[in-house]
Amino acid sequence: MATSPDWPPYEYYDDEGNITGTDILMLQWMAEQLGVELEIQPMAFDACLAAVSTGKVDLVVAGLTYDEERTNSMELTGSYWDEGEQGILVAKGEGANYKTAADFAGKKVAAQNGTLQYSMVEEQLTEATLEPITKVPDGVNMIIAGRVDALAVPKTVYTSIMATNDQVEVAEFHFEADSGNYIASVKGEDALTAEIKALIEKINEEGLYQQWVDQINLGE
Repeated sequence: MATSPDWPPYEYYDDEGNITGTDILMLQWMAEQLGVELEIQPMAFDACLAAVSTGKVDLVVAGLTYDEERTNSMELTGSYWDEGEQGILVAKGEGANYKTAADFAGKKVAAQNGTLQYSMVEEQLTEATLEPITKVPDGVNMIIAGRVDALAVPKTVYTSIMATNDQVEVAEFHFEADSGNYIASVKGEDALTAEIKALIEKINEEGLYQQWVDQINLGE
């Protein structure tokens, strides 16, 4: 699987330099169910999409949201987690200043290349300046340094960031968007895709993903 390990709590590096997170726990469980060994290949988010589109990896798991255009080059295997609202991080004390899209006029808003958040900034914050970034932590540091005014990220991610960083907060404004997370597989690999879909059904039926969220949040 390919992943972009800069989206806590989904996928990130722990203190020992290992890739962990709720998505990683899910894929480790899936690998056990399928009787295969999980190999994780870290790369930038846009590189993850290119890798699965060209068949260089079997799966992409990286907090991936549904986009109809993506289905032209990959399979999207069903939603396994609703990450909540799509929001925007700003400097501490600035959240109340951003209630509507118009409040971002003339502001610099960072978003990770290739993500839903990147598209949302383009489409919904038309009067803002979009600042592409490779990694989410880069965007957080840019807010703190005053190089950008905001960073577009989903609720699950900004909640994790704010838990360890008191220099940012969430704006009152949030995007209109589908908040479900999906797994991408290689286009035409019907057998593997069907197996992943069946496992996602089991995850949803048994509430397994919430268990992995709780496990990461509790630091177990």
